Amino acid sequence: YPVLVRPSFVLSGAAMNVASSPAELRTFLDEAAHVSPDHPVVVSKFIKNAKEIEFDAVAAKGDILNYAITEHVENAGVHSGDATL
Repeated sequence: YPVLVRPSFVLSGAAMNVASSPAELRTFLDEAAHVSPDHPVVVSKFIKNAKEIEFDAVAAKGDILNYAITEHVENAGVHSGDATL
């Protein structure tokens, strides 16, 4: 602990939570499974005070046309598509 619990496929961060105990893990697993019952739940180690860096690119026929490397302003954690870059 702590661990990040999330549905393996979800939009806008629904049911993404950080569990700090077995009781929280059980609750968050149930929530994640309910949001996305057709897809498995992902549990991964949550690293406190981590920075999140992204690399995005646009490519055509295997050649990168443009790219961006960004750092999230917030600490890495529970968000999906709503981070401040």
